[in-house]
Amino acid sequence: MPTLPKTAMTSPPIPQSKPIPKTNHKFILLLVSIYFLLGLVGILNHAMWRDELHVWMVGRDSDSLLELFYQMRYEGHPGLWYFCLYVVSKFTDKPVFMQILHLLLGTGFVYLFVRYSPFTRLHKVLFSFGYFSIYEYLVISKNYAIGILLLFVFCTLFERRKQDYLLLAVILLLMANTNAYCLFIATALGLNLMGEYCLSTRFGYSSTASKTNIIASLFIFILGILSSLAQIIPHADATSQGGLSGWMLQFDPQHLAAVVTRIWNSHILILVPSSRYLDLVIFAVLSLILLLFVSTLLIKKPFALFLYLFGTMEILLLTYVKFFGSLRHHGHLYILLIVALWIASYYPKSNLLIKPIKQLPKKLQQVLISWLEFVAKYKTALITIILTAQVIAGMIAFTRDFFVPYSASRETANFIQSQQLEQKFIVGSRDVAVSPIAGYLNRKIYYPESKSIWGFVRFNTQRQDVTSTEVLEQISQLIQQNQTEILLILNYELDSSRDDLSISPLAKFTKSFVDDERYYLYLVSGG
Repeated sequence: MPTLPKTAMTSPPIPQSKPIPKTNHKFILLLVSIYFLLGLVGILNHAMWRDELHVWMVGRDSDSLLELFYQMRYEGHPGLWYFCLYVVSKFTDKPVFMQILHLLLGTGFVYLFVRYSPFTRLHKVLFSFGYFSIYEYLVISKNYAIGILLLFVFCTLFERRKQDYLLLAVILLLMANTNAYCLFIATALGLNLMGEYCLSTRFGYSSTASKTNIIASLFIFILGILSSLAQIIPHADATSQGGLSGWMLQFDPQHLAAVVTRIWNSHILILVPSSRYLDLVIFAVLSLILLLFVSTLLIKKPFALFLYLFGTMEILLLTYVKFFGSLRHHGHLYILLIVALWIASYYPKSNLLIKPIKQLPKKLQQVLISWLEFVAKYKTALITIILTAQVIAGMIAFTRDFFVPYSASRETANFIQSQQLEQKFIVGSRDVAVSPIAGYLNRKIYYPESKSIWGFVRFNTQRQDVTSTEVLEQISQLIQQNQTEILLILNYELDSSRDDLSISPLAKFTKSFVDDERYYLYLVSGG
């Protein structure tokens, strides 16, 4: 009977955590400083879009914490990021300070990764300037950087579980309250800790934490999960895609292939057209091979393997049955891989999942042994390929922002201010697309969709889509009531008119990466 080769029986290819020599401090300082300076240039150049400025306006327009959480009933997101921006907005009304805060969060998680993670210098450099690290979770100010920072704090302090679980539990509570994806990863991490403790005898693990400490930590962890779920479940008349409503379960093979392909796209950034079935199938198979490779990579670290597989299945399940999402959402699969490899470095080797191979038929043994040898041989190459692909995509996205504004909202707001038009009565439609202009102008706008004056958009059933004819009808009524000239902002060219209105085209701003955040301005008065 064949025996398992040394490459198959040795520790999986995961870098082990070691004290960082003092000579590395210059490397850390240089790398983090370059990252911070690049990030500063990136955020100051970046024109924010609606998803960024929406949360800022929710915090800005809330006069108290009670009002903040009342406004959040339509959001479908946990409230930690909202709370942070609420605090910042009480000191300044300039949204650039939200970007500065986000830059500090991004720099924080990169510092932790470079300083404490068990990866090589090359891999630390590549991760730091990868697509998600340098662009999606840094330049674009959303509730993901704060979640990743907490994830990396958890990884940094993971060894504390041998004496105390309380701090880790608090981190998981906060992590669960950043966004739905970090909620799932926090759940996987919490279950991982519970499984490790329950199976401590079998795996030779011991913790000196008291029973009181363990019970209190479990309570905090469960509180974090439940509080997040309570906020994610939106109000009964909410209409946004966030939250746990509007399930879309469907047994469509093409849709399922597209979901599985998310693994590939989040690691190796090659976007696959969802309308081409053959491409979807090919990349879905590649994704499954990648999943198998990483699973084999972690096979001698069972708890890290559980974390990776359980977290991946959670995210894919959400993608399939609730919200398909975009690259920034699927990027948490990539972050989960990094976290699993990091956590694995804390664990000793275990042959528990290797031993059953000896009981298999010889031919199957040989196939599995060959696969183990293949993974052991190309482990570093795979990680390097993934991280290099991230860097290429990151540099493309980062530099693209300098040539094509992410949104035309900032340019439009600057024009309005330069022409001293911000004091006019402003009507904006479609409300969702026009709302970032309200964020930049630091004022509220009349939205025909809800027939009300707001900054951020309330995603409830009172909102109704309107045609250009209906927009002009409401403007006609407003002019009759207020006898004032109106600045009309549309995200499409006006294709209708009225005899009782004088409509003068003013300007248009059509250079925008986000398709529907291109704007057309008109001055409207009584005819």
